[in-house]
Amino acid sequence: MDRNPLFPLAAFLLLVLLSVFSFMGYLLAARRFQTPPPPTQVTVETREGTRHLRARLARTPEAWSRGLGVRQEKLEALLYLFPQATDAPFSAEDYRFPVVVAFLDGEGRVLKVARLAPGEVVAPGTAYRGVLEVREGLLPLQPGDRVLP
Repeated sequence: MDRNPLFPLAAFLLLVLLSVFSFMGYLLAARRFQTPPPPTQVTVETREGTRHLRARLARTPEAWSRGLGVRQEKLEALLYLFPQATDAPFSAEDYRFPVVVAFLDGEGRVLKVARLAPGEVVAPGTAYRGVLEVREGLLPLQPGDRVLP
């Protein structure tokens, strides 16, 4: 059985075409993810009333590593949501301004509130499923308040 002499050339052209399409997909995907999604609102129900804050939700380890005090966006709050309860310390390392941190249960109820100056770390002493980080002086938070994404 004789092989067609054009077979190696056709196979090579097919490989080049697949490589070009693959590279174009990579470039288009990288371009699409460069702009962050628009900020959202977080609703905080306190004893003094309901307040809506311009915020961003942090649901991934990458987002958890960039706190409110290091972001360049003009946000009022950052809401961290974790898939499982944790009791890990919370850090304000490299922050530019002080923040108030509210540790939340699985239903968004505030368990504990702490004020953090830049560079400080707080261990909540309790398990929590979320954290609301707010610019200091913006909102008085107390245990029992509720946060809704």
